[in-house]
Amino acid sequence: MCKPIVISREGDICITHCMNCKIVNIWKKEMLMTFTFEQFNAYVDATKGFKFDDFIETHPDGHEVLVLATPFPDISLTFNRVDWSEFLVALEQAAYMQMVYGIVQP
Repeated sequence: MCKPIVISREGDICITHCMNCKIVNIWKKEMLMTFTFEQFNAYVDATKGFKFDDFIETHPDGHEVLVLATPFPDISLTFNRVDWSEFLVALEQAAYMQMVYGIVQP
């Protein structure tokens, strides 16, 4: 039975995981991405090296955004500078808490 636990919350980002199902969910406003534990760790590793200023694009409304690919080729996420900072913090916190839960609940 799935019993998700919140392992990180930062701004509009909430990350949960379920030790029974071995899945991680990243919730961002109206979006939900689901990963296996291994996929999540790979996503964190791949994402943490991105710097906002290195990947700036212009949104149709004229604001600067970072466009981040997802595991789904036709779906990308956009972040303004504040959202991106919160997303990275949430990922770091979730990766740490996932490690803690892995030690406590083998």
